[in-house]
Amino acid sequence: MTKEIVAVEFIMKTYDTSKMDMWSKEQWNEWVGEPDGNTGIQILLINDNEFHLKVMGIYYNEETKEMFFGFDAQNKLDRNINIQFNEWKIDESTFNLSYEEPHYLKKCSEVRGFQKSVERTYLESWDSIIIEINLLDAETNLIIREFEFQIEKRLVQVF
Repeated sequence: MTKEIVAVEFIMKTYDTSKMDMWSKEQWNEWVGEPDGNTGIQILLINDNEFHLKVMGIYYNEETKEMFFGFDAQNKLDRNINIQFNEWKIDESTFNLSYEEPHYLKKCSEVRGFQKSVERTYLESWDSIIIEINLLDAETNLIIREFEFQIEKRLVQVF
């Protein structure tokens, strides 16, 4: 079985706040945004006829020193699966999540949310994340598909 490598570019808008005094009304409106328009970080990793996986948010808990990833997942197959997270690389740090309990999804499931975390603080920003996962048949634990999601953050200065 060949590992599917999926490259994803996450574009993050930045603004030169040192020039705020020269911003137009339209620029201010874009920077402030709509009250209900803040969707945070959402990164679609895969959505095909078998599987859907999307990062719905990344946040930090400074008390526990954890970096949390919220995921939405959907099993579109006609059999129950387990999502087994393996090695994660965030910039130069490597995390082995293969010892953790897999996330179970029923066959033909609805979109379900869940979280995973690694030990990392908000002071350790990120530019690149690699997430390796296996989709396993829930009854046999045999690998159905292998993925490596390569997420690159690209900063784009709007104004």
